[in-house]
Amino acid sequence: MARIDDVFVTGTLGNVVLYRRMGKPCARIKRQHIRQTGATKKRGINFGIAARSGKGLRAGLAPVMPNPTDRSMQSRFSGAIAKWLGQSDINSLQPCDEIPYMSSFPFTEGDAFLERFKVPVSVNLITHGVRVSLGSFIPARNISAPAGTLSIRLIIAVAAAKLSTGTAAGFGEQTIEILYNDMEIPARILDFAVPADQGNIIVTAARLEYFGLKNNQQRIIEKKGFNPAGVINAAYY
Repeated sequence: MARIDDVFVTGTLGNVVLYRRMGKPCARIKRQHIRQTGATKKRGINFGIAARSGKGLRAGLAPVMPNPTDRSMQSRFSGAIAKWLGQSDINSLQPCDEIPYMSSFPFTEGDAFLERFKVPVSVNLITHGVRVSLGSFIPARNISAPAGTLSIRLIIAVAAAKLSTGTAAGFGEQTIEILYNDMEIPARILDFAVPADQGNIIVTAARLEYFGLKNNQQRIIEKKGFNPAGVINAAYY
């Protein structure tokens, strides 16, 4: 961008636009018309679809997002949906049990959830919603935790949105408190009444919070590398 110090004319001269910005005279070159290909237009349309559906999903997944207002994370989340859509016509999309780029999406950098939570997890569609099954595990063996951890809170959230409009279609959240020791935790089944209707994208995500003692009070342990949160399954019906 050029800045003009001695001329105070505003308007257009050829392909140069003269204008004022914050009280200072400036100039810029007119953007030439760019002819879009059909593929470019389709990607643009699908990016808008991804942005709307990403927003609808994030509303229900907020409990497992350490920083729901993180613009970078929001952009990456919508970008993953857009990457999956590519140039596809959403009216001809086929059902998908594990959406590429979405099914292991991290909400935090360097804190992959399934790397910290080494427990068998499966997500399945049932008659009245979504079922998340956890295999049995021993916390001290199957969960990576920082020194001083006494207990862990596992938060699982499921959210659905209508892909074509981005409208939120339902969400649910469940929390499990886990003592960090060598006692085996039996397998558990968690059901979420989130509709898997045709045209819905459904995302299941989870987060771990670690607790220890500080000044004789239970506190969340905040340590770099131990803030795992992310998607464990994303499906399209």
